[in-house]
Amino acid sequence: MSLITPQPAASELEGILKHRPELLEKYRTFYLSFWHDGLVPRRVLELCRRRVAHIQGCEAELALSDPQTRLSPAEETALAQGDFASFSAAEQSALVLAESMPNGVHYISDEEVKRAARELGEPACVALLTALSFMDVNCRLKIVLGADVAPGSLHDDILN
Repeated sequence: MSLITPQPAASELEGILKHRPELLEKYRTFYLSFWHDGLVPRRVLELCRRRVAHIQGCEAELALSDPQTRLSPAEETALAQGDFASFSAAEQSALVLAESMPNGVHYISDEEVKRAARELGEPACVALLTALSFMDVNCRLKIVLGADVAPGSLHDDILN
C-alpha cells in the first residue's frame, strides 16, 4: 500500500529521479513519513529543514515552504544567521542537531542528543536524527544535480 497520491505535474525531484521511478517512490514515501507520523512536530521539521538548507546554501530547497508551517520574517532571518535564542527549548535542541548534520553526524555530541531526547522524547529524537540526515541528502542532491530554484510548496516538491 502506498502513502503517495498521484500528482498532476512532475516535481523537480521527479525530474531528477525519473530514470529510477521505484527509487523515487521509496524516497517520497520515506520523507513523507517524517511529516505525517506526528513524532516530531511539523514546525520543528520545517525549522530544521530550512536551517540545513541555509547551511548548505541550497537555494532550491529554500525556495520551498511548508504551507502548514508559517515562519515569520524574523524567524527566517534568525535561521539564516544561526541565532536560535527566540525559539522554544525543544526547537533549539533540534536546531542544534540540525546545525551539525551537514558537517557530519560525528559532530553531534552525546549531550546534544540527550538534550533533544529530553525536550522531544526519545522516539522523536531518533526520528529527527533520521529526518536531518535525509534533509541534508535532499539538499546535496538538489545542489549536485542543479535543481531549479522555483518558489513553491514543499508539498509540490516531495510531499504529495
